[in-house]
Amino acid sequence: MGFRYGSLVEDLFTGYQLRCEGWRSMFCNPDRPAFLGNAPISLVDLLNQQKRWAVGVFEVGFSKYSPIIYGIRQMGLFMSLLYSQYAFWPIWSIPITTYAFLPQLALINQLCVFPKVSESWFLLYPFLFLGAYSQDYFDFVSAKGTFQMWWNDQRIWTIRGLTCLLFGSLEFLLKSLGISTLGFSLTSKVVDAEQSKRYDQGIFDFGVPSPMFVPLTTAALINLVALILGLAQVLKGGNSLEGLLIQMFIAGFMVVNFWPIYEAMVFRKDEGKLPVRITLTAAFLAWALYIVASFIF
Repeated sequence: MGFRYGSLVEDLFTGYQLRCEGWRSMFCNPDRPAFLGNAPISLVDLLNQQKRWAVGVFEVGFSKYSPIIYGIRQMGLFMSLLYSQYAFWPIWSIPITTYAFLPQLALINQLCVFPKVSESWFLLYPFLFLGAYSQDYFDFVSAKGTFQMWWNDQRIWTIRGLTCLLFGSLEFLLKSLGISTLGFSLTSKVVDAEQSKRYDQGIFDFGVPSPMFVPLTTAALINLVALILGLAQVLKGGNSLEGLLIQMFIAGFMVVNFWPIYEAMVFRKDEGKLPVRITLTAAFLAWALYIVASFIF
């Protein structure tokens, strides 16, 4: 009772509709938690939940109640922009996926896609990178967060962009075209002792052979290969470092982000390790992408 349905994110849709109807709201953040609830501790359950939310916010963003059309008329420009951030946030999967694959495939083929170190435009990229990450880290510190919390959040952004946001966007597209999808699925809140132990230790759980882990593992393999080949070129004394420095940095940065995946593929022996079939599937796709990229580049 009281919820506006028609979207998988009925809570967001309800609050958004109430604001459009003239209701006022306030931010309630008491020192003592006002509510307690359960959150998924398994990575695949988290990603399934986020995928469902991605479909839901797109249902709002591309409906007749879209914040960029309906919301502007009802709430004004600035408030509608704030809701648009939520209604279209799965689009983040596009730049994240692009930066996870394109520069690295070009690096493998020794193709420069960014300005050289000697060019003036080169300074723009370190400026944007340092500025964005410094601001984000400052926000975490201001909210009494730690470096480890901030770093895990960066990893989660990468993981979400290549998994739930990507799959949620594809599911919404297929649904809009009238093609049947898997449909609604509840998020498991069942607490497993081993999963709970890994969660408390801050260890990612890759034990379920989910299709969402395939593009993530594929990106991890391509970035690792790209970094190794790039470093090999430098050690051989090639003159390509000046033009490929940004791409090598991106590949190296992604490798550091993907380190839990390499651990899950090779070093871990617990139930949270990456299933072998996911690794083999990702390796085949990485090889296929390399073949396709060699023809394009």
